[in-house]
Amino acid sequence: MRRLILAASVVVAVVVAPPARAQSTSTSTPTPTSTPTPTPTSARAGLAVVALAGATDAAWPLAQALYAEPTVRAVGIDEPHARVLCGEPPAPTAAVDLRDLSATIAAVHGDDAPSRALLTEISRQFAVRGLVVVRVEGAHSSARVFLVATEAFDTATYEPDEGSPLAWSASVRLLALSFGSAPPVVGAPQLATHSEPNIQNSPPPRRHFYESGWFWGAVVAAAIGGGAIYLATRDNSGSTIHLELQTPH
Repeated sequence: MRRLILAASVVVAVVVAPPARAQSTSTSTPTPTSTPTPTPTSARAGLAVVALAGATDAAWPLAQALYAEPTVRAVGIDEPHARVLCGEPPAPTAAVDLRDLSATIAAVHGDDAPSRALLTEISRQFAVRGLVVVRVEGAHSSARVFLVATEAFDTATYEPDEGSPLAWSASVRLLALSFGSAPPVVGAPQLATHSEPNIQNSPPPRRHFYESGWFWGAVVAAAIGGGAIYLATRDNSGSTIHLELQTPH
């Protein structure tokens, strides 16, 4: 009786065990989803101009002057996007990305955390090194640079030219000096180390036969001699002498 009970328990264990193994092997590891690779900071170049609320009139002249400077020009920004970045509303029939960009710019208010997150996203969208954020407080305009590398504002403050509230030429020069890319260096020819080729041992250049003075001297002499012979043998007399030769038959 004990042998029968043991045999039955072995059969039950064999029958029950496979489902447990099948359940353990059926568990699968979830496949991680791929995320887009952001543009490296070293590959970013140029600056873009962004206007806070009420700063469009001051930001657009700065944008025009800044985008005209090759060392800090943001090559990936066209005029429609540049105007929206400066706070100009897009046309009702504008593309969706322009309308979305306008809504993003309207949500930027300053140096608070949500605004810094939006500025970081804008910088990455246009692959720029930073954003020149323009604000107007009362009648005074100023600008600061938001750097995507640190996701924070630079300490320097930029202002319009003295006596001209819509001109930013001095600030653009400072921005180009601080954040511009180095212009290509063109190597000048080293004239001081230039040496003339040694022609003492080089063979003389070959000349054609008609380039020799001896050739033309011989031609002139032959021409003069031929003319003299012609004049000497020419019959210039008025009468003609006939000679008749008779031979004996």
